[in-house]
Amino acid sequence: MSLLPKPTVEADAWVLRVWPCGETSIIASLLTRKYGYVRVVAKGARGARSRLRPLVEPGRLVNVEFSWDPDRELQYLRSGSVLMDSLSGSPTLEGTTFLLAALELADRCRPILGSRDDRTAGEVFAVCEEFLRVLSSDACGDPALLFFAFEWELLQRHGMAPEVAFCVSCGESPADKAESVTWFSPSDGGLVCGGCAHLGEGSRGNPLGPEALACLRRLSSCGLDIPVEQPMARSLRRQIGGHLHRFLGYHLPGYRLPSALELLRVGKESSR
Repeated sequence: MSLLPKPTVEADAWVLRVWPCGETSIIASLLTRKYGYVRVVAKGARGARSRLRPLVEPGRLVNVEFSWDPDRELQYLRSGSVLMDSLSGSPTLEGTTFLLAALELADRCRPILGSRDDRTAGEVFAVCEEFLRVLSSDACGDPALLFFAFEWELLQRHGMAPEVAFCVSCGESPADKAESVTWFSPSDGGLVCGGCAHLGEGSRGNPLGPEALACLRRLSSCGLDIPVEQPMARSLRRQIGGHLHRFLGYHLPGYRLPSALELLRVGKESSR
């Protein structure tokens, strides 16, 4: 039996998911800046006085020290500190919902990132960190728009962002053709102008109104720093959410609509 100490590493991490383990411990899925996706076991973290308990709360940005053995599926959480908690203070229902949805979506990116030290994982972590920063700030005027920007940035980091400047079939801007109907096709990778859709060039997808097209173009150019003049109208939110949902479903393996978004539907029904 070896008495040599296990090597440990330190990393910033975003806590994605947690599960109970045994009677007192917790298993947590982390997205780290340096090591990609890592699962750790926090021994005794379900105890009220555990120093590890604050480090395994979903949605928190933490700096943690854990054992590192690449051949093990589970590492051991040793210690750490909380860097950011976007649910501190007085979180709103929308803010909480879109945070939980972002956690689910980030976790769904795992199958296409490859090895734990994949560079793309570090880029995804940077997107998550910025999302938390904006969501926690007073500058977050519309959590829904911020979440759509988060979805767009994840697609961008994986080289899957939709083409919204030009028609993917003819290469011309729909605005230059002065057409009333533009289509958004996940299978073709973005916009299809009305002329190409009429000629059968590519699949039509779903119609995209001028306001929704303008919003998608803002997402493509502004990222998570997208300015908010006023909250999105409910109809526009449904359009943008539907287009991105279908696009993610086509291009991201294992994707499904985040279950956390059901909280908004239940909340709206109960308020009637």
